[in-house]
Amino acid sequence: MAYAPLQDHPDDRAQGTVAAATVLYRPDAGVLDALLTPLEADGLRLFIFANGPLDEEIERRLARSPHAVLMRAPENMGLGHGLNAVTEAAAAEGFAFLLLLDQDSVPTPGMANALLAHLQALATSPTPPPAVIGPLLVSPAEEGYLAPWYSRRAAKDGLAEGAVDFLSTSGSLISLAAWRAVGPFRADYFIDGIDVEWCFRAWDRGHGCYLADEVTMPHRWGGAAENGERQPQILRQSPLRSYYYLRNGLYGLRLAHIPWSWRLRTAARVTAQAALLLLAHRFDRPIRHLVFAALRDGLQARLGPAPLGIA
Repeated sequence: MAYAPLQDHPDDRAQGTVAAATVLYRPDAGVLDALLTPLEADGLRLFIFANGPLDEEIERRLARSPHAVLMRAPENMGLGHGLNAVTEAAAAEGFAFLLLLDQDSVPTPGMANALLAHLQALATSPTPPPAVIGPLLVSPAEEGYLAPWYSRRAAKDGLAEGAVDFLSTSGSLISLAAWRAVGPFRADYFIDGIDVEWCFRAWDRGHGCYLADEVTMPHRWGGAAENGERQPQILRQSPLRSYYYLRNGLYGLRLAHIPWSWRLRTAARVTAQAALLLLAHRFDRPIRHLVFAALRDGLQARLGPAPLGIA
């Protein structure tokens, strides 16, 4: 489906090597402001893809953002589609690096330049050239989030410190030259697992993914636990998001560029998460339907938007 063409903000374009980007879907105005403010302070060009209509308060806030450009789709086209749109727009304007952020990310001032310095240092070392580098994501302890886990690669065989299998999209600084070589994000995944698949594809094509432990950014996965107790991620997200998580994880088992060790781990995790979801919801009918549909569609490679009836 076509979307409205890129529209420039009337102010002059931000100049530089690095731009920022985010994909919006029913954003909260206050949360979005927390994302925009530090990016505006850094003077970064910001590419925004809106999946569906925006309310008037959001429109007014974006109109005040001095270096923002906005692309629109009339309905939700998925995160992968939006990521490709903003990346292509940044590349067309001549930027070399793009800081990808979730709509609820809270980047620290100067984070883009700090990540860029790490990436440029890696580019001169004898290690696979970096496709992406990201900050250490820190979850709020008081809201019951589990600490993020990184699948780190051993610093041997020419690998630099900080090499990881994959990074979360949120906070990741990608090289647009590497993005061209690796290929676009998978739009057919729609929302979940896009970053994991792309990072493994980057490794397979001779590029690397790296974590800058010295650079941190707060991040939330799903909603906060009501009682503040630690809770698995799949129990704090919507049923629809759980469908994509299970389906895309299962589909990824067939991809040759994903290592067998990760595929075996994913198979075990998807099984455990499906069981946990069923138990937590006492095997009620909507959750049984969701889990069955996710497993069926993952095995049969039915990707794209979730089928009707999954909500």
